[in-house]
Amino acid sequence: MTSNGRDHYSAGGRGLNLMSWKTLNLFSDEWSDTARLRAGIFLSCVIIGLASGSNYVYSAYAPQLATELRVSSTVGNLIGLAGNLGVYLTGPLWGKLVDARGPKLSLFLGGLCCLIGYSSVHAFYVGTFSLRAPSNPSNPSDAEPDAGPTQIRLFFLLFAMFLTGCGGSSGLTSGVNATAKSFPDSTRASATGTVLAGFGLSAFLFSSLGHLVYKGDAGGLLALLAGGTGIPMLIGSTYIRPVPPHDQDEHRRSISTYERINNDDDDGPDGFQGDTHGHGHGHANQVEILIQEAGEYEIDDGDGVMSRSNSLELTRSRSPLPRGRHHQSQRNDIHAHFSDALPATSHSHPHSHSGNGKSSHARSSSLASLPPTLLAHTPFDLFRSLDFWILFVVLALLCGVGLMYINNAGTVALALGREGQRVYDKERVSGWQAKQVGLVSIWNCAGRIIGGVVSDFGKTKYHISRIWFLPVVAILFIISQVSALETTRVQSLWMVSSLLGLAYGSLFNVLPMLVLEWFGMRHFSQNWGWTAVAPILGSNGFNLLFGKVYDAHTIGRIGTEDGIASPVDDKIDVIDTLGRLMRRGGSAIPDDGKHDCLVGEDCYGTAFKFTLLGSVVALCLSVWAGVRRERYSRERRKAM
Repeated sequence: MTSNGRDHYSAGGRGLNLMSWKTLNLFSDEWSDTARLRAGIFLSCVIIGLASGSNYVYSAYAPQLATELRVSSTVGNLIGLAGNLGVYLTGPLWGKLVDARGPKLSLFLGGLCCLIGYSSVHAFYVGTFSLRAPSNPSNPSDAEPDAGPTQIRLFFLLFAMFLTGCGGSSGLTSGVNATAKSFPDSTRASATGTVLAGFGLSAFLFSSLGHLVYKGDAGGLLALLAGGTGIPMLIGSTYIRPVPPHDQDEHRRSISTYERINNDDDDGPDGFQGDTHGHGHGHANQVEILIQEAGEYEIDDGDGVMSRSNSLELTRSRSPLPRGRHHQSQRNDIHAHFSDALPATSHSHPHSHSGNGKSSHARSSSLASLPPTLLAHTPFDLFRSLDFWILFVVLALLCGVGLMYINNAGTVALALGREGQRVYDKERVSGWQAKQVGLVSIWNCAGRIIGGVVSDFGKTKYHISRIWFLPVVAILFIISQVSALETTRVQSLWMVSSLLGLAYGSLFNVLPMLVLEWFGMRHFSQNWGWTAVAPILGSNGFNLLFGKVYDAHTIGRIGTEDGIASPVDDKIDVIDTLGRLMRRGGSAIPDDGKHDCLVGEDCYGTAFKFTLLGSVVALCLSVWAGVRRERYSRERRKAM
């Protein structure tokens, strides 16, 4: 037991009800001060995650916003795109700030971005700010109803939405960073997965609250978003910081373990076992190479202050911990995830000290096997790494597939729900659209939790390298796309939404953990920020493809059974179109029915064939990445 609280309970000790109130109560004496602090910060990071995914709620108020502002659907899409660009483009910048200064400053700035951004959009919606120049200069709110919005005012609205994306990116980066640095490798994916799950559930939470409290009023939802996203981040900026799982002992244990290497696991310290025979000289050269390759490491005191040690010092250092401490009997710790104590080592095997000093599941001492705290790859190192580019392309493909469906789930439901009908029950179809959005959000949340739990369990229990969970995620995407191609009734679309949400959520659990384990903890936020730029490429490409396919099957292109199609010019200059749209003020174009599609699954089927192909390519790249890591392991094992 520790001096500041009872962190451990031996298996043979007194009986303990794990579900008793005393055990679950953070303020009981069953929790140490450090464990209580870690649990509190973890729960706060989950709330920050819930506040950070608000940009996915845009589809819930976009139609009302476009109607109230009297702008076309194209301008409405530009407003939503500005928010998405804020999320993805600022990721590397927030990552650099969090890595250098800790999460507090970024949370404060992110909270301001959300508060100012959503408040500004709300002001435009209720008419406090106008998109159009006033007809009477003495009364700025008196604008010509038929006048188009001025460019400067429209850009101000776009910038406000961009700020909301910046704030969401800041909150997620800060929450994931604080959580990842507060938990050991054995539970890190599960913990960060829970924070990411909050990000995925954000759309469902805010849309449900907005519908419940404001009865679908977009103005009320925007006010809720301003306070519900900005205030939690501002409050969190006062106290959220990493609480290292084992303090400096984790680093000393890592170094001491490598000096006594007999076997290792591919991704973490769970496979290492002590050499009780003291074969230190036999592995001295190997250990020195490993530590020198790791470069500098750092210890975060929780307030952004780092202490560093160069590779030469690491190779000469010796752990002051007694050797016997690495072989304590396994203890039952009811607060293992939040406890400050050192984790128990892997179960000993009778053959773990054979002549060659390796166990039956030994793998190589490759860079991949170093703990993330000993790796310090910078973004410049990433750009020179083939492993990074494989992950980047996989994320671009799979995230593009997911976002294409997420952004167009309502359109798919409309196409299936109104097949062959120019007049349809809008309320009924709207219900199907809302159901798909809710299912994707819920399963997105579940996927981020399940993905972390499964990968942690497979890694710690069966020593499965985490890279092999990426092909599983790609297979889930493939199944979802096949289901989409086979679905012909809107009543069956729930299966596609559920599978896609599960796959998408799992993707955003596995990928960050791979970036952390392969490239280290020190620059993790920056490295993940650059990796997360990939969705910009994939989502824009697949969404453009979906739009092209859908437009090719509209009434304006193919006509109806009782009509003839109107000719449409295929050659469209996007830049010129946007320029003319801005000059015209983006006024709404009357709906003449030419943009309706009445042919059911044929409206979008070709697009899903391309996304299926993209998912298969991502599967092949994922397997290739796994084979590369295994090959590195075999080569280094032979070198031993």
